[in-house]
Amino acid sequence: MTMKHLSTTKPSTKPIPSGPAGFAKVLVGGRVVRPDTELPFLERMVTGSGSTHLEVKPREAAILESVASNLEAGIKIVDQQELGLAKIGGKLADISLSLNTCKAPKADISVRERAQRDLEIAKACIREISQLVYADTPLFANGPSKAVTIAVPNRGDWEGINITRPDLSLPGIQTVLKGKVHGDSKDFFLDSASIRRAFDEWRTHCIENRLLWGNLKDRLHGVFRKLTEVDQGGKWTLPRFPSDPKLGPLRRPNRNN
Repeated sequence: MTMKHLSTTKPSTKPIPSGPAGFAKVLVGGRVVRPDTELPFLERMVTGSGSTHLEVKPREAAILESVASNLEAGIKIVDQQELGLAKIGGKLADISLSLNTCKAPKADISVRERAQRDLEIAKACIREISQLVYADTPLFANGPSKAVTIAVPNRGDWEGINITRPDLSLPGIQTVLKGKVHGDSKDFFLDSASIRRAFDEWRTHCIENRLLWGNLKDRLHGVFRKLTEVDQGGKWTLPRFPSDPKLGPLRRPNRNN
């Protein structure tokens, strides 16, 4: 996936702002949208309005193709998150190097000033990455946020898979973004423990991102297998939609992620 789909604001030296949690969104018709409560469940949560699939293909095959399209779009989002996390990891390594450079016994004032400049560049890059957007969807969160949900049929039910956004407002990462290794600014001096904590948070995000990617891939392969069976004359029964409004339109996503 080329980077031309990504957008971001200009780098900033200000702390990452904490905005509102945002609105719940769903992947429908291969696009991230806010669910339209005026639409029937299938159009609202799977195919989208104005879909032509249902008109040119058997209904079951068309619905499975829509689910596959949504899963593929979700995988692309997670791929871009992984790319952003990899870049953040590189910048955390630069910050660690700046600290080690300043702590070196032979580091003179010019070396320490250069290390501080490198630190500021790395911090600005992390802030820039935190604001990346793909397909009109922020890749990262700066506080509690709602996930993008994909509706997937599973064993006679519709369930939701959540695409969560890695939260960059956690204490370790925020400490690093507010720290320094040299100078008279009001920022506090970083130490190895604070950088290690940021790395631990980053590593957790990477693990969760990879697990989510694997889950989406597994579901996509399952949909493709079922679609092949349907194309060869097999039968697939469309899951019924929940009738109890208290349960919502999907089995609760986080229970099955």
